[in-house]
Amino acid sequence: MDVTSPTSTPQATAAKAAGSNDTAAAQASGDFEMFLKLLTAQIRNQDPMEPTDATEYTAQLATFSNVEQAVQTNELLKSMISRFDSQHATSAASFIGMEVRHEGPVAHDGMSTVLHTAIATAADRAELVVVDASGNEVGRHAIDPDAETIGWPSAAQAGAVPPGLYDLHVESWAGDMQLDRTPVAHYAPVSEVVLGNDGTEMVLKGGVRMPTTEMQSIRAAQ
Repeated sequence: MDVTSPTSTPQATAAKAAGSNDTAAAQASGDFEMFLKLLTAQIRNQDPMEPTDATEYTAQLATFSNVEQAVQTNELLKSMISRFDSQHATSAASFIGMEVRHEGPVAHDGMSTVLHTAIATAADRAELVVVDASGNEVGRHAIDPDAETIGWPSAAQAGAVPPGLYDLHVESWAGDMQLDRTPVAHYAPVSEVVLGNDGTEMVLKGGVRMPTTEMQSIRAAQ
């Protein structure tokens, strides 16, 4: 789903940190192993008549300690984030059976869906654009630019739209000038909560997966 959340949450920030710290941990671990090999080789091959100065060894051991601590810190951070995600998923499980409002795909099953629009007040005409799961435009319908909600499909279109997932947006004009296209939102029931690659996700009607950070509101099932 290509939807931008209006706010940043600790869970979203933690998930982002997890990705960057996985890379950092791998780098630190590689540096750690390389340091051990170099230090061992230096000790093994030093001239016993002219050993390495103790001060230099002390500095090297301090570096060794810093690298080791960096690896352990990254491992601890990964563990904490994993625990945080599990706790968040458990909390989000209370959403199951509820309905969440979002701007993702509409799972059409033959019934009309109420769409919430946000058309610019300057618009004097508007159209609802319907795109199927393959990215093909399959419908374009004139709508009232002043309407805050519309039903799709309309009564006149009932039975003409095959079941499936559809992306919807509104294109509007003020005179001959086309305005920015606007998304539409709708409510969909939550059937499952899972841990995805980007954190906790909700599985909605039609199998749509949406991060919890992208929901606009939640309500009891209608």
